Amino acid sequence: MAPIRVGIIGLRPMPEDGSKRTAVGYWAVTAHLPALKALPEDYEIVAVCNSSVKSAETAIKQYGLKQSTKAYGNQDDLANDPLVDLVVVSVGVGKHFELAKPALEKKKNVFVEWPLAVGLAQSEELSKLATAAGVRTSVGVQARADPLVVKLKHIVESGQIGTVVHSSAWISASLYPSDTWMEKGEYFLDHKSGGNIFFIFFGHFLDSFTHVLGDFAEVQATLKSAVSSVKIFNAEGVLVNPTYSKTGADQILVQGTLESGAVASLSAKQSKTDVDDVSFRWVISGSEGSAEVIVPQANWQAGEPKRTLRLKIGDDAVTDVDFLAGDEFESKVPAVAANLARQYRAFAKGDLGTVATFESALETHRLLDRIIKAAGWESY
Repeated sequence: MAPIRVGIIGLRPMPEDGSKRTAVGYWAVTAHLPALKALPEDYEIVAVCNSSVKSAETAIKQYGLKQSTKAYGNQDDLANDPLVDLVVVSVGVGKHFELAKPALEKKKNVFVEWPLAVGLAQSEELSKLATAAGVRTSVGVQARADPLVVKLKHIVESGQIGTVVHSSAWISASLYPSDTWMEKGEYFLDHKSGGNIFFIFFGHFLDSFTHVLGDFAEVQATLKSAVSSVKIFNAEGVLVNPTYSKTGADQILVQGTLESGAVASLSAKQSKTDVDDVSFRWVISGSEGSAEVIVPQANWQAGEPKRTLRLKIGDDAVTDVDFLAGDEFESKVPAVAANLARQYRAFAKGDLGTVATFESALETHRLLDRIIKAAGWESY
């Protein structure tokens, strides 16, 4: 079978003037590019679309793509290219809707980074457009493809720990600075940007939580912004705004009952530091045993190499679960790109078990919206 022909929106080139690059806007370079290059039998990058044709041409040259790769400066031209099978949208969430819409209208298959769009209304609209177009879609909640999550889901669904009665997760975002931030990344501090601690850092984990355990039947929530003013620095380390107003939540508490009947709670915080340097501790307790996931300081979706899964059944000793047996990606691509490579492989094979479609990712958006409303914050 011929490779899927990919057009990437957001493959940003490195600065050519020798200046420092910012930490913003390079996810396509850091993760999508190595993931796609690791799958030459499944994918071929045939087009790049950036804010200008020149930017796209520079990226094609810098990253060693084929000379035949098309360069586009707007999403409509890319959508009109008959040689593109799959459009990948990897830019800030604020532009997801406007960049994905033309591709859907031209009946292209589309991969959009997480979050799908800004808020629930835009996300629902993209899902409706995809359904009407009859195309295949994917959303970048790539932790569903992480062998750890795949194994954990199997443990739960196979009944190894019996009937799940309780699950709790303790989450820390201390890898992010709590009172300083980077210029051009201010959206990450704003509640209504759709791309912040709540939607990105917490949202990635919440998607895996419900992917494994199912949705909440009823939910209670508290959201709080403990830090309301942040210093903004540019790429050169120069202070450009000493008092940027932050409106996004940095303290998140969610609890309730799952549709399965199990009791669940998630507590997420952003703080200066942690005693144990652990970003995620997730415990699932069943009638016959328990499972525990530990992820050292990292983003959940990034597949931190030192992540662990432990299992205890009845009176048996605690065992470390080998969830990487037979996996081809853990050492093949950078850790940050491994789960994306797994997701791309599953998408190419038509295996939806580990691939979030627009429709299935929309369920996580709906839950996030329920949490916002339950906390008494403004929904959008």
